[in-house]
Amino acid sequence: MAEQRQPIRATADTFIHYLFATPGNEPVLMSFVNALLAYAEEPLVRETRVLNPFNPKTFLTEKRSVIDIKAVATNDRQFVIEFQTLRYDAFVKRLLFNWAKTYSGQLTEGEHYRLLLPVMVIAVTNYSLFDRLPDLCNLFYIAAKDEPTRALSNDFQLHTLELIEKKIDRIPSLPKPLRNWTEFFWYSDKKTRDEMKTLLEESDPMVQLAYEKYDLFTQDTELRLMEETRQQYLHDRASELEYAERKGREEGIEKGREEGKAEGRAEGEAVGLEKGLEKGIEKGKLEEKLTTARNLKRFGVERETIAKATGLPVEEIDRLD
Repeated sequence: MAEQRQPIRATADTFIHYLFATPGNEPVLMSFVNALLAYAEEPLVRETRVLNPFNPKTFLTEKRSVIDIKAVATNDRQFVIEFQTLRYDAFVKRLLFNWAKTYSGQLTEGEHYRLLLPVMVIAVTNYSLFDRLPDLCNLFYIAAKDEPTRALSNDFQLHTLELIEKKIDRIPSLPKPLRNWTEFFWYSDKKTRDEMKTLLEESDPMVQLAYEKYDLFTQDTELRLMEETRQQYLHDRASELEYAERKGREEGIEKGREEGKAEGRAEGEAVGLEKGLEKGIEKGKLEEKLTTARNLKRFGVERETIAKATGLPVEEIDRLD
């Protein structure tokens, strides 16, 4: 009996990078970006250029857990595009960090601030980011509190698209270009080939081309294996990080107990034991954080992420072996 293979989502890491970042697919990427820009009533881009093109030979050796797409448009804008299929608590902070890194990274020492180009971040998730917002697509920018239409600057924009069951009935409310792309992302692994062709027959030709590439991708043994390997890597990494955190807690608590008992015995009284245990617990908490930080650092987690997870200063993390 033939093995039943799980369908690949159109938002899967490998496929998205293959679709948007393969040389020659720039018009497909531009269509998606322009669909979001039209929704935001922003000027459309005329041409896009991917800064980190898809390379099948090196894709699987990419150590980062996030594969983002960086592009620049001819009308002076840069884009960072991220598709996140697994829930990540600090995802919004990471989006802001990547915007700041991309924005500030445009300048070299001594260059003038006027050279900075606007950076637009696009985030597509398969889980809810904002439960209290009813729309599946939302735009964020920096604006005046009392006059939200007064933007501080167009240099920062964050577009989010939440592909989740409870919001998907909002698809018909989207403008046609964005509706077509959302239908492609949501239904490609849920409908048959004929159903998808019927659904997309009046859509942007680039969306139709995206589905053709999806269809080819899912039938290509090498590309399917690449995506399955990628997903296995993500699951293994998540397990390793969970183990590192748990091991850090256990080791920190045990060391704190032992130190507390030692200090209590040294004082020679019940009161001293109690005080020693209190001190030991505090030391144990610190040791727990330090051990967790060391383990996360060994797994290659960025120091800013470790600092947020443990509450330790970045300087302290830098000093850890």
